Amino acid sequence: MEVTVKERQGADVDDQPPASAAEALAIIEREQSRREPGIAPFFLIWGAAWTVIGLAWAGADEGLGLWPGSAAGIATAAVIVVSAIASAVVGARLGRGVAGPSSEFGALYGWAWAIAMVGTGVLVGALARLGGPGVGVLAPALFVFVVGALYTLGGAFWRSRVDYGLGIALQVIAVLSAFTPMPWNSLLMGLGGGGAMIVVGVLRWRSSR
Repeated sequence: MEVTVKERQGADVDDQPPASAAEALAIIEREQSRREPGIAPFFLIWGAAWTVIGLAWAGADEGLGLWPGSAAGIATAAVIVVSAIASAVVGARLGRGVAGPSSEFGALYGWAWAIAMVGTGVLVGALARLGGPGVGVLAPALFVFVVGALYTLGGAFWRSRVDYGLGIALQVIAVLSAFTPMPWNSLLMGLGGGGAMIVVGVLRWRSSR
């Protein structure tokens, strides 16, 4: 039985093939955004964390001298623990909304954040026991570098140029901050790196709504 033009026009638009390559690409991107987990919380969590940590070390003894370095260390440890727990919770929830390999990756990605941050904190503690003026410079740089590597990994998996580019930028900031004297290195890490993560997190959150 032949399908008339009128019947064709009355058919559901979703059942019709794309009219052009641009329309087909738009459909693919729209469907991909529906399946991609909302990882904006990771940006917001760690953006806020590194802003607090950067400001804490900037005001420590080796920086502006507003409070002892031990206070900055305690604040850093507390922020890391809270952020790691929050990341693990977010990662577990990501797995619920995405089926297939992405579901497993979402959960593993969240745990990777928690494990990497706790492990990095232990390494920083070991550096602190060795003493020396370089601890205040290397500690925040090490944290930011690990965060950048994790963002790069997530961006590569989800094919997000924004996430991947931010990860690379954070690693560059980490390397530069290691050669920047106190307190400017901590301010660079906190306001530059942390601020960039917060901005990207807000943009991703708004685009997913």
